[in-house]
Amino acid sequence: MKPLVILCCLAAVLSPAVAFASDAEILALARDVIAKVRYGALISVGEQGQPRSRIVDAFPPDDEFVIFVATKPNTRKVKQIRHNPKVSLFYFDPESRNYVSVMGLATLVDEKAIKLAMRREADSDRIYPGFPDDYVLIKIVPSVVEGLLPGYRGDKETWMPARVEF
Repeated sequence: MKPLVILCCLAAVLSPAVAFASDAEILALARDVIAKVRYGALISVGEQGQPRSRIVDAFPPDDEFVIFVATKPNTRKVKQIRHNPKVSLFYFDPESRNYVSVMGLATLVDEKAIKLAMRREADSDRIYPGFPDDYVLIKIVPSVVEGLLPGYRGDKETWMPARVEF
């Protein structure tokens, strides 16, 4: 019986709920998933309360896990964010079945100097022929980052993913 007790105690110590030493480790794994898949789905809320999603080529998270998305100022997502700034960015890696969900508040950044400094090669004249006038940045400041990450498949009972609250 003693080996069984030790095994049960060892399993409790090694459970996924305590698998990570820090928020920094969770965020590092989340960054890896985001970098691998590149494209995410930006979910905003329409005027009638219906969530709307679309694929975006977001910038990588910065040191504070703030994520920017470039778009045109006349898009539905811009109108929806003006109406309700709550958004989610969702990244999924079908190969490993890892995902990252970034939930937070979005603001629109239209300052010319910032747009010039942050413009990427992917934000070409083909997509934004009137740059910088037809280009706006969506700045997403996270309140929560969570996901199923390498080495963490969620709590066995509640399915709660790894989670960092800001």
